[in-house]
Amino acid sequence: MIMELLRKLIHWQIFLLVVGLPIVVQFIQNIIFLTSDQGNEAAYSTGLGLILILPLLIYYGWIGSVGMAFSKRNTSVSMPTGRFKISLWTSCICNLLLLVYFWAYPQNIRQTDGEEAIPIMLIGVLVFVALFTLFYCLSFMARAIVQLERGRRITSSEYFSEFIMAVIFPIGIWLLQPRINRLDKAV
Repeated sequence: MIMELLRKLIHWQIFLLVVGLPIVVQFIQNIIFLTSDQGNEAAYSTGLGLILILPLLIYYGWIGSVGMAFSKRNTSVSMPTGRFKISLWTSCICNLLLLVYFWAYPQNIRQTDGEEAIPIMLIGVLVFVALFTLFYCLSFMARAIVQLERGRRITSSEYFSEFIMAVIFPIGIWLLQPRINRLDKAV
């Protein structure tokens, strides 16, 4: 039900949820930091940073909703979803771990007197896995959109522009979501 709602939202609604909310949270954090005493760093490390989990979950929910719904509707071409689901969950979990790590990084570095508690190599691997699996999911979603529109098997060059629009989400959502809404109503 929530997944269907995410797929049916209008482009500006998704934009505000995924891009606007983090900007507002960052603005509030900056105000808190600038108005607090210089010695009072606890005010800056509020739980506001953890609100960023919500836009991340909305973003992955939108990708999963579009990818799963449109791949199931492709009756002329079978699109197996096993790898897509695994990649979606893997990327989401890696990004959540990275978000929590970077949110807790200032407190962690103060407690360990400047030494890294988690090796930077582990963070690098998490970033690589998160990006690799996210790009696979965006590619799958773009292919599902174009195959549903055309009703036949397509090549990677035919959905490359949709993939690029999905990668540059803050701009691409304005072009992709109206097509997604139109396809959702048509089928």
